Order: sequence, then C-alpha cells, then structure tokens
Amino acid sequence: MEGYKTVDISAWTKVGEGGNGSTYVNPEEPGILLKTSNHTLSDGTLEAVSKEFNTSKAICDLGIPTPKMHEIVRVGEDYGIKSELIEGKKSLSKMSGENPEAIDSYAARMAGLAKQMHGTPATGCEWIPSMKALMLEALDKTEMIGGKTLKRVRSFVEGLEDAPTLLHGDFTFSNIIFADDKPYWIDLGRATHGLPMFDLGHFYLFCNIFAKKQRVQDIAHMTGEQMARFWNSFALAYNGPEGLEGFTAQCRRFAGLDVLLLGFVQHLSFSERFFLGQLAKMLTK
Repeated sequence: MEGYKTVDISAWTKVGEGGNGSTYVNPEEPGILLKTSNHTLSDGTLEAVSKEFNTSKAICDLGIPTPKMHEIVRVGEDYGIKSELIEGKKSLSKMSGENPEAIDSYAARMAGLAKQMHGTPATGCEWIPSMKALMLEALDKTEMIGGKTLKRVRSFVEGLEDAPTLLHGDFTFSNIIFADDKPYWIDLGRATHGLPMFDLGHFYLFCNIFAKKQRVQDIAHMTGEQMARFWNSFALAYNGPEGLEGFTAQCRRFAGLDVLLLGFVQHLSFSERFFLGQLAKMLTK
C-alpha cells in the first residue's frame, strides 16, 4: 500500500460496472474517472493494475487514442486508476444495442479502427510483451489440454511469426468508447504485440460462442443474435469478401488459443477448466 494515495469511495458516485470492477466520478475532482479493480480477480492485482496504467500510457505515446492516465490509487482492499474522464462517452457495444439498425455501420467503423491499431508497430516497450511468448508460456502451464492435442497446438504456435503489430488483448466492441464521434480505446492492460489474428480470434469467441451467455449479453448491451450480426459485418469490413470463409476459419482456430490463454490469465475452477479445455480442442482442430 505504501506510496499510493488512499481514496474514500463514499465521496464518489458509481457510473459504470463491468466484469472486473467499477467506475466512479466525483464533482470535487472534475475531469477525472476512477476505475477500481476487484482485488480477488487476476485483473485486480497491483501487478495487473500497474500494467494497465503503464501500457495505456505507452499506447497513447504510439498515437492510438486512449484516455490519459493520471495515477494509481488504493480503494479499500482494491487498487484503482484515476484517468481522464471522457465526457458524454458511450461504448460501441451500447451504441449498437440502442441502435441495432446501425450495427453494420458500427461494425465497419470498428474494422477501420482495428486496422489502424493493427498497423501500429509496438516492439521495444517493456509494457507491451510478445503474444507468441505469452501463448507458449500458457501452453507450458496449461492443465486444460494435454497429449497429442497439446503437442499439435504447441507446434502451431511455435510456427507463428512473432509480429511487431500492436494488439489490444481484450479486443471487443465494449472496449471502444465514443464521445462527439471521437473514438478511444480503453482497458488496455492485456495489450501485446503479435499477429492480428490473436485479437480477431478473441473477438470471434466473444461474439459467436460466449455471446450465448446472458451475463455476456448484459455486459455487451446486445442480444446474442445482434453480436453474431456485428461479427459478420465486422469480418466482411476487415477482410473483404474475397477469402472470407478462410479468414473466419482462421479466426475460429485462434479463438481456441484465446480459450487456453483465458485459463492462464484467470483463476478457473476444475469444471471451468474442463469445459474450456473441451472447447479449445474443438476450436483448434
């Protein structure tokens, strides 16, 4: 706790809540957003919060639009980040849920922003590690798959290029916000560099498989059908019509890698590891 200011959360008003924590504002600190992270989750440790803080600053320096980071604070047992408050912001997922007739255009907008990010080199920064190296570490420690499946998946990952491309790491429409039509990327704590397919596989998994869960629909402010439609429009805009079937198949395979990575970065129960292990086997075939 030493070195970090303590925040009295009773003076703050909650304005948002996600899977890992909550966001707050305080009229006594205009222009500041406080984001707390649940200390019982892997994304809520001091190490994880520090990575998000420093990674976001590094990505901002690369020219990618993201709210400015101010400081890390202590909030009870949790850690939090004070950052720039983007007035009038709304996530792309919430915009899509409120205006489903505009999903196709929103998906195309996200595809353009994704290409900008995936066209940005990000090697040489200590806060932006190699996704390939992280994936191989995850495979070294996984209990979700084994035997021939593990050998096959490891061989596939070892053969991948360790690309310099900037990756978000939690690439979804919930992590793009707009204010006055200006976009900002948020929640950059898992950013890495590597092949764009790692980001695309993560988004495929979210829109086509996890989207069936009511909790995911609630977080995204969209139905499962709307998320599947968003994915289809996004994939078409990102890849183009030529080779779309092969593109989708590759996204599906990388979605299987993302499942295995999920087991590495989060604490899962035995039943969760078993279920996700079976899912990973199916997706990586």
